Amino acid sequence: MPDQLHPVTDNVFQVRGTCTSYVIVDGDAALVIDPGDGHWWDALSGLGVSKVEWVLLTHTHRDQCSGLYQLDRSATKLAVPESERHLVEDVESFWRRRPIYHNYNQVADLFSLPRSVPVDVSLEDFDVFCWRDVQLEILPTPGHTPGSITLLGEFSGRRLAFAGDLVDGSGNVPQIHNLQFGYGDALGAELAISSLRFLKTAAPDVLCPGHGAPIDSPEQVLESLARRLEAFCEEMHHPIDPAPTEEFIELAPQLLQSARQTCSWYVLRSGDGHALLIDLGYSSSAHAGPSAFGYRTRFLPTHIETLKNNYQIDAIDAVIITHYHDDHVIGVPYLQRRWQVPAWCLKRIAPILREPRRYNMPCLLPHPIVVQRTFEDRERFTWRGVELQMHDLPGQTDLHSGVSFTLNGKRYLAMGDSAHLHGGQLTHGHVIFANRVTAANHLEVAERMLEIEPEVLLHGHHRRQLIRDDGQPPQGRGDTPVTSQDLLDFKASAQRLAGALSSLVDEEDEEKCRADWVRFEPYRLQLAGGESASVDVVIENLHRQPIDVTARLILAPGIIANPATISCRIDPNEQHRSNCSIHLSQQERPGPTIICVDVTRNGQPLGWLAECQLWHAGTPG
Repeated sequence: MPDQLHPVTDNVFQVRGTCTSYVIVDGDAALVIDPGDGHWWDALSGLGVSKVEWVLLTHTHRDQCSGLYQLDRSATKLAVPESERHLVEDVESFWRRRPIYHNYNQVADLFSLPRSVPVDVSLEDFDVFCWRDVQLEILPTPGHTPGSITLLGEFSGRRLAFAGDLVDGSGNVPQIHNLQFGYGDALGAELAISSLRFLKTAAPDVLCPGHGAPIDSPEQVLESLARRLEAFCEEMHHPIDPAPTEEFIELAPQLLQSARQTCSWYVLRSGDGHALLIDLGYSSSAHAGPSAFGYRTRFLPTHIETLKNNYQIDAIDAVIITHYHDDHVIGVPYLQRRWQVPAWCLKRIAPILREPRRYNMPCLLPHPIVVQRTFEDRERFTWRGVELQMHDLPGQTDLHSGVSFTLNGKRYLAMGDSAHLHGGQLTHGHVIFANRVTAANHLEVAERMLEIEPEVLLHGHHRRQLIRDDGQPPQGRGDTPVTSQDLLDFKASAQRLAGALSSLVDEEDEEKCRADWVRFEPYRLQLAGGESASVDVVIENLHRQPIDVTARLILAPGIIANPATISCRIDPNEQHRSNCSIHLSQQERPGPTIICVDVTRNGQPLGWLAECQLWHAGTPG
């Protein structure tokens, strides 16, 4: 055996270089985790290896992967963490846009590769990467970088965790400066604390770090580092959110509220170990933080394990989704991938969950959600003796719902983000116009709440602080008792909002609030040269009179549309949808190419109002 290669278990070897690399051998083939600078490639022949079939990265820092440039890519494929794929296959774009001046972004992605390398596969959280007889579970372990992962597999009867730079061989962090993502924060450290404890629950027998030697029985090492990082956060004046000791608040014997997430989500539980979830948010606000730096956010399922371990829940029957915003659905793909939990929602919300690429709206989750059951507005259904009813509640976003039910004689309405509390008073929720919100939306919510007459609202965010008798910090309760007068106050606030909006324009405020009354669906296309795809041009009439519209597609060279011009007459409150075929005759640029539509309404030219993005196949998109 070559001197620089040392066995970890049968068929798994480590080699020290700019990082600690790991080689999994099967006959004359190998899979490599974190190749470092690759100076040791030739030594593989001493193990009888004649080909490296795969290289996997735990993160994309140069010390872990500069050896990629030495690979024979005709023989070796590359897989990288999904959240950091852009830092490998499209790194030139990263270098073009990464700020140097006015820079308050301290994420250590300036340690990225200098030139792009083609990527074959994304390593998606909670998926399993299979190579021959090897199975590696992909665990999200952000901290050292926003997109870091750990690869967990069993070899010779022992569970090995290839953890990258989450922790080094001495039980410490490889570098302190990587624990700071924002200017003066310790967000990386806070994320690392969650990741260390999540990895601890996976119970690896051997921890294989990206620097230093493997660690046997690493449970105490992981907990020790987590505690020291907590002390570090305290000295950095970085409050670890959340701080409460409990993960759930018992609102009623059958009803739990998440205590630790950025949004409040709820658990209906039966007496026989079954549960029905209403939304499923982040592990903590820290896990939503990387989005501020351009990274996808991650989900850690620690609170799902708490439900199973501490609340005697053996099965989650379904998750009801109030709306599509990522902070309310971030955990649903995990439930579906790991536990095959079905998702239920209002019928008009299902399309944006199933095909998020068709839309250009705020807070979209990039992953499609499989919706197994849809409901009509006001449809009733029964779950384990509890009667529930679905409601269209187009509040904070037009594509929004609520679910009402009665427990212990009380009428509850779980309403996501459709209402909020300001100064202790019930009022209309946050107004985000890109969510297709107009003056009418909150008025519709007000009328529906007066129809339902709930006694308790279950909010998605706003919480009342309930003082505790045990001296612990106040509970942030998402359940708000409401009276008929509270509901009338909400209607009054919705009317004031409508009045404020209509006072700003001389036409219908609905159109002035909506930028997307003309739009493309899907918003993002991906094509190779010579391929075609369909796109719909959607035009809505938000006026009180019919409108005549002509829409002409504005195309870049090498793109053909059929038809390229659309003419239509649309009645009030109706929409027109025209299907166009987009053909890419040549592939000249990495993308995206922008296709616009020039709109004339009732003879008045309005300009290039809408666009869609055409990403060329083989580039990130």
